[in-house]
Amino acid sequence: MTENEKDTKKVDVFPLKCPECGSTHILSDEERGEIKCGNCGLVISDSLIDSRPEWRAFSPEDHDKKSRIGPPSSLTAPDRYLSTKIGRDQKDIFGKGFSPEGRARIDRLRRTQVRAEMGEPGRRNLARAMAELKRISSQLDMPSGILESAKKIYKDAFSEGITKGRSINAVVAAALYAAARLQKSTRTLEEIAEMSKRISKKEVARVYRILLNKLPQLHIPLIEPDEYIPRLATDLELSGEVQVRSLEILEQAKELHITRGKLPIGIAAAAVYIAAIELDERRTQSEVCEAAQITEVTLRTRYKELVKKLKLTKTN
Repeated sequence: MTENEKDTKKVDVFPLKCPECGSTHILSDEERGEIKCGNCGLVISDSLIDSRPEWRAFSPEDHDKKSRIGPPSSLTAPDRYLSTKIGRDQKDIFGKGFSPEGRARIDRLRRTQVRAEMGEPGRRNLARAMAELKRISSQLDMPSGILESAKKIYKDAFSEGITKGRSINAVVAAALYAAARLQKSTRTLEEIAEMSKRISKKEVARVYRILLNKLPQLHIPLIEPDEYIPRLATDLELSGEVQVRSLEILEQAKELHITRGKLPIGIAAAAVYIAAIELDERRTQSEVCEAAQITEVTLRTRYKELVKKLKLTKTN
């Protein structure tokens, strides 16, 4: 046996035959995730699933401590996937089917377990909150990292009693917005409030401020106007040159301290609007406002301010 074959083993699961030489001497290389021919070396598949655990153990005690089954824990599940569930498989551990009396007893135990879990007010609250978080994040196509962070924020709010007497949907929206800010996502409060059920932007903003005051571990970074430029340019189908020019306008505005105390998305939208006009890729004010989720009054105010203080050529 060669040195390479020492690191591989014969595949008995699949009755494979090498398509190149016809040999049945098939080897699997778990280190590389490959299935290859032991005769001619042809790689038959490079997507072998590694069934080994993702953790490492250096002693029997360490192995027993880290060993587990089932999916990894997740903050997006009310129980973090750590609780025991009575499955719906009508077979015992030996693969034998239950008798009619046994099936009836298992069904009763399963119903009792579900009622006991959902009967707890905290579990009911978290289950509803998680469903709403998944719905909004899915509709806004948010990354899983933001969803996990929002779940953590909501759990902290629940532990601190912030959710008492407040709408679950409002706290969910505020937690999701806080998570988006932590991940430096450019999702606006308006967008998240719009996806929430019967919750106004004003209510979400109010709960968001409560989260900031009651959860000192939340350190929300400030969003710079230039972080909105790629998204606005993409939504408005503008070229890379417009993006570059928009960033130049914002850089000049920062040097003159024009951006201080201003809504970042409003300044960014005005910069994109000016750059699009200068580079002959004009977009209407209503189109820019729709992409930025701001009013035309805000856009016109920021536009006039930038044109005046940066001494730009006004072409409107």
